[in-house]
Amino acid sequence: MRFRVAVTIMLFATSLLITGCNGAKELDEVGYVLTVGVDVAEGDQLDFTYEIAIPRALASESPGKTNRKATVTFVTVTAPTLTEGRNLLNSVIARAPNLSHVTTFVIGEGLARKGLADILGMTMRLRQFRGATDIVVVNGKAKDFLLQNTPEEVLPSRWFQSMLSTGVETGYYLRTSLHEFYVRLKSRTSAPYTTLMAINPLNGEGRSSDPAVSNDNVHDYLPKDVPRAEGNPATVVGTAVFKGDKMVGMLPSEETRMLAMLLGNYPRGFMTMTDPLAPQHSVNVNLRLGRKPKINVNISGEHAVISVNVFLEGDLAGIPSGINYESPENTRLLNQQISEIVRQKMLLMLQQTQEWGADVVDFGYYIRPKYATNQEFENLHWDAIYPNAEFNVVVTTQIQRTGLMHKTSPIPSEKIQ
Repeated sequence: MRFRVAVTIMLFATSLLITGCNGAKELDEVGYVLTVGVDVAEGDQLDFTYEIAIPRALASESPGKTNRKATVTFVTVTAPTLTEGRNLLNSVIARAPNLSHVTTFVIGEGLARKGLADILGMTMRLRQFRGATDIVVVNGKAKDFLLQNTPEEVLPSRWFQSMLSTGVETGYYLRTSLHEFYVRLKSRTSAPYTTLMAINPLNGEGRSSDPAVSNDNVHDYLPKDVPRAEGNPATVVGTAVFKGDKMVGMLPSEETRMLAMLLGNYPRGFMTMTDPLAPQHSVNVNLRLGRKPKINVNISGEHAVISVNVFLEGDLAGIPSGINYESPENTRLLNQQISEIVRQKMLLMLQQTQEWGADVVDFGYYIRPKYATNQEFENLHWDAIYPNAEFNVVVTTQIQRTGLMHKTSPIPSEKIQ
């Protein structure tokens, strides 16, 4: 009994000694960094642009009247490493920099093409950086993007989170975290990728590639090429593809959709194509993956044959011609045309990644189980085999719903009196 009492007293006394707030800081003593932009600078240096929140401004402003310029401040320092940049930041602002609230790493195109190995090693090792932090590449300079981004949100960091989370609405861009990027970077079977962003000139003109597939009425866009005017110039479209830690190319909007389908990460998106029975019109359908794609890879010597089977489900969204595509025979015709368009787009995207030597779909993952040891798989040198691989792509489409119309009928050319 006395022993239990003594132990209880000791534990109680210990709990009193280990509590306390000796490491606590007042809110105005901490500089909460929300976004970090990184660009190449002269002399093997890097430009770090920090977006720092001003908590007092956020708390004092009235709802609906908060000024974005008053809630954040931007500081750019030049340093050789991420840790030294943090040290210099501490010499610039009268607060202790805290990087645990960083939501997005914005990488400039120059640095992405030069290589991210030196940056990524520190982000994965330092305790303040989280693996769930998003990583994006900017077509241009990260600093310019952060300064010219004028979102509706009070905090620009919320704009990043909102934009990246709504990519599932179209499939035009894919969200990537630091952890996902690093895992792909270390993998022997796949190439890393990130979301692609840019500042659009807002001249209303735009520039895009013409549809390379017959019966396809959709253009491919990179962020700077989207035809738009006014509003926030920051635009998110496409994918930055890496080979190792270096960016080797950019996939535009439609090719990014094909990548999303092969990754099994394509929830839904509208597709516009030529009307099979009335070529002067277009047909709109809302497509989604019916199931994850079936992928099989066979290797004979140094030649690989990659078989892909994709199953899509769709809903009719618009038939301007008024043709009854709800009928079984017309639905069958529409299914065949959608399947062929997607198949050709998919092959074009895959051929592009082969030219870059970047297996961004991770086909190597499907070969690995065929080898007994990791060393046997590494001796295969998949990165050298992939550029010459042969693809067999099969796409099956099934229109399942017709929306709020049971049967389409044409609009009368003349109104009957």
